[in-house]
Amino acid sequence: MKENKINVKIILEDGEKVCKANIGDNLLDVIRKNNIDFDTPCNGNGSCGKCRCRLRENTEIGVSSKKHLSEAELNSGVRLACDTKVMNDLTVELSNKIKDMTVLISGVEKEFKINPSIKKHYIVLEKPTLDDQRDDLMRIKDFLKESFNLENIDIDLNILRKITKAIRKDDYKFTITLFDNKIIDIEPSDTTKDNYGLAIDIGTTTIAVYLMSLYDGRQIDVISEVNNQRNYGADVISRINYTIENSDGLKKLKASIVSQINDIVKNIGKRNNINIDNIYDTVIVGNTTMIHLLLGIDPEYIAKAPYISGFTEAMNFSPKDIGFSFKSNISIMPGVSSYVGSDITAGILSSGMLESEKYSLLLDLGTNGEMALGNKDEVITCSTAAGPAFEGANIKYGVGGILGAISEIDLSKKNKIKTIGNKPPCGVCGSGVLDAVSEMIKYSLIDETGRMFDEEDDDFEFEEYEYLTKDLVEIDGMKQYILAKDQNGDIISFTQKDIREVQLAKAAINAGIQILVKEKNLDFNDIECLYLGGGFGNYMNVKSSLQIGMIPLELDGKIKSIGNCAGSGAKMYLLSKEYRNLIVNKINTSKYIELSNRKEFQEYFVNGMMMERIYEPAQKSQTEEAAVSSI
Repeated sequence: MKENKINVKIILEDGEKVCKANIGDNLLDVIRKNNIDFDTPCNGNGSCGKCRCRLRENTEIGVSSKKHLSEAELNSGVRLACDTKVMNDLTVELSNKIKDMTVLISGVEKEFKINPSIKKHYIVLEKPTLDDQRDDLMRIKDFLKESFNLENIDIDLNILRKITKAIRKDDYKFTITLFDNKIIDIEPSDTTKDNYGLAIDIGTTTIAVYLMSLYDGRQIDVISEVNNQRNYGADVISRINYTIENSDGLKKLKASIVSQINDIVKNIGKRNNINIDNIYDTVIVGNTTMIHLLLGIDPEYIAKAPYISGFTEAMNFSPKDIGFSFKSNISIMPGVSSYVGSDITAGILSSGMLESEKYSLLLDLGTNGEMALGNKDEVITCSTAAGPAFEGANIKYGVGGILGAISEIDLSKKNKIKTIGNKPPCGVCGSGVLDAVSEMIKYSLIDETGRMFDEEDDDFEFEEYEYLTKDLVEIDGMKQYILAKDQNGDIISFTQKDIREVQLAKAAINAGIQILVKEKNLDFNDIECLYLGGGFGNYMNVKSSLQIGMIPLELDGKIKSIGNCAGSGAKMYLLSKEYRNLIVNKINTSKYIELSNRKEFQEYFVNGMMMERIYEPAQKSQTEEAAVSSI
């Protein structure tokens, strides 16, 4: 019987693809099955309104589309893919701007002595004689003991199988590779410089792969990409839910990340003209859910109270067991808990807080808000569900750090916004979200409770900036402030609901910081430094974070951005056995604080919802002449 298939033509910015579908198929499922990159932060449950597409044919309007889209958008053919059924041939216009996301790959680097677990030794053996009939392995062990003071040497069986030929191929001149005290490779001639490792930071949103020389510690190359798992949700809970709701969900998410890393490693070897068989150790960091998905471990119970993960300790695995196509040993850095993963552990290591007598804080704001307080003696950690607001998932016109994202806002200037790449605006990313609320507080467009100014309020406080109120509008019953218009002439605004989302996020972060400091009976004078890690921490305006009350004002002057601290920590773990041992031992004795169990959290949280103006508006004479007309 002939299948009743229909055509769905997907129009992308860089080409088009014709897909086959069955009548009644969900459009988002069709897009996913055909491996088309598409941003779906809520995993298609209809809550975020981000999977927008434009259909050239008339289709039924779903419930979620009616909820999130304006009448003008619906009339122009815009729909949400997650609640659109494919009932006939369709032509669908998609934006895959997520591929243009800015990925932070640099971090503050410490100087330290290189001492990796992987070592290569060039050996020239005396040839055996009738008077010296030691076996090949014994002769190698004796040489290592005499020349390098190495004892208790073990050997991989596969290497033992080729030992007899390998050492004789170049007349008993050869190179052995050791992982700690185990021989894992043997090659004819001197290949000591062909010694490489990888440090891989698997973020919820992005991936960064660093190629490192284990011979001299140099960073040779780095490749960064958007995490392909984003097609299954922007945050860890969405991805966990996908594995629960779909019988093959875990298999798909594992295959997605493994395939992507395999491709990156292949590409990084090719473009640097190295044999990837000479990559011997790969250190991987990521939040606990990302590591579970990579290893194919069911993450379901991470999302359910009491939030228990399968494991958090340091591990070493065979690449074949994971599904990697390269031969390197796989080292997983230790995490602390279900919501403080090895990416934070790596940040703790690279920040340097473990080498100081004084206490420091680490704050990493991604899809969650993780933080740590520690010094050379101890570390305590906690996590807050704060990230979605700053990743754009819960913001009406929120986007990731893509080209065209509004990243800076200054309401005192004629051109009040700046976008990434100076491209036409397409939405607001995390740093822009922070600036939006900060600027609206500064100019009294919102009050201390977060309520937007409206016509019934008393006269505007700053007469010379009264023109700003003209961009305060109400659309579909929601008060909002117009920031810009996109290249199609559609408005990009910041809504009253967006402000509430930021208040919830910043109050949770502030409360977490307060509880960590109180836990050790410290005050903010005792804190040496607040390290900001991750992409959002790197690009955000620190003054904006202080203005909205996300970071306590007492820490002003102690704040330092350290970039991709997870990647930097992974490189330290790869290149130094001493740092590897330090962080493993320290994390084994660390303490995780579950904020929901703390009575004082609610008090700190409620207080943290309020906003007080810290910085006064700029004097008009000191700024550009602003345009007084509404956008």
